[in-house]
Amino acid sequence: MAVGRYQKWLESENLVLLEGWKRNGLTDKQIAENMGISVNTLNKWKQRFVQIRQALKIGHESANYAVERKLFQKAMNGNTTAMIFWLKNNWRDKYNDSELSPEERKLAKAKSRKTNAEADIAEYKAKVLEESGSSGVELLNEYLDKLDALSDKEVKEDGTKADV
Repeated sequence: MAVGRYQKWLESENLVLLEGWKRNGLTDKQIAENMGISVNTLNKWKQRFVQIRQALKIGHESANYAVERKLFQKAMNGNTTAMIFWLKNNWRDKYNDSELSPEERKLAKAKSRKTNAEADIAEYKAKVLEESGSSGVELLNEYLDKLDALSDKEVKEDGTKADV
């Protein structure tokens, strides 16, 4: 990072410029090119300087709000595509392409979370085995079996918590 090079981008008029570029849909790579820096440098500056991060965030959010407003106006004016898009994204429980009932979707999500948790546990077990040998794995297995039994008691079939 060039010493002091970031300072000019912390000035209010340049922050407004960054915000405008982001609002106009420029990617971080394009913004970095406009600034005369690499995208990696821009990412470091976003982490280091809240002003730069905020300017880009505000620009992005402004664009989202403007598009949302236009989409809503088109939907209200009878544009069927805009209506469908709006409803599918803003009233998902009622309007979606899934043939599953809401209860079935909850169950599918719960099963997916359980599968992901089991995969994480298996990965952790392998890591513990690598690091500490079999004694650590036996202890871990015992603990995880207890945890698994407890979680089975606490979660109903539909993925909601049971009264214990």
